[in-house]
Amino acid sequence: MNANPHTRRFFVSDLSGDEVQPHPSEVHHALHVLRLKGGDEVELFDGAGVVATGVIGHIDRRNVVMHVTARRTCPPAALPAIGLAFSAPKGKRLDWLVEKATELGAASLQRVIFDRSPPASRAESAAKSEKLLVHCISAAKQSGLNFLPELPAPVTLAEILGYRNDSLRLLGDTGVDALQLGEAIEGAFPLENIRLLVGPEGGLTESERGESISAGFIPVKIARTTLRTETAAVALLAATVASMPLK
Repeated sequence: MNANPHTRRFFVSDLSGDEVQPHPSEVHHALHVLRLKGGDEVELFDGAGVVATGVIGHIDRRNVVMHVTARRTCPPAALPAIGLAFSAPKGKRLDWLVEKATELGAASLQRVIFDRSPPASRAESAAKSEKLLVHCISAAKQSGLNFLPELPAPVTLAEILGYRNDSLRLLGDTGVDALQLGEAIEGAFPLENIRLLVGPEGGLTESERGESISAGFIPVKIARTTLRTETAAVALLAATVASMPLK
């Protein structure tokens, strides 16, 4: 039951029972793309480390029922857990960010409200959360991941700064005093969790930057150029992941 992006793999939110149904977003793929039939074998995952094999049971135009034949619990995701906190860009740019951050193995994707965040990023709805979850599921399937990132509702910067359980805090920054990433993490191992913070287009206000640094965020350079929010977030996450020992 090894994770494989080429298998018939489906997300099921609860794999505790012997008869399960895939997430609604998966039904169309099963019926109209893969054209699965009764008796076909599938691989299932719940995004929290449980993986199962199953076979297609009942199937009709709108529903798929799968029978679990075996299940196992995967070991926890490798440490350090890297959480990405960011100002949500608009529309499809946010979808892209969530998809790529999931592929890179982010443990959490926390949207943050800054003074310069676009108004749309401050709103939350069940439909919006569900849409982001679907992008996470798609990315996890493609990447062979057994764990999905947490997708909490947007919070204020003050709430992020108030968290006290981070082993290392890094702020994507363009200031002259910003460090190279390697300098910021040198000697910081072993690490249990890292929190990355990326502000909106237009940057953090002077007050926000000062408060972030006072709360333990280390300013780090991401690139020689000024990046859009979604590019900066993914670039900082990718660079941080690449700096960690591979297990």
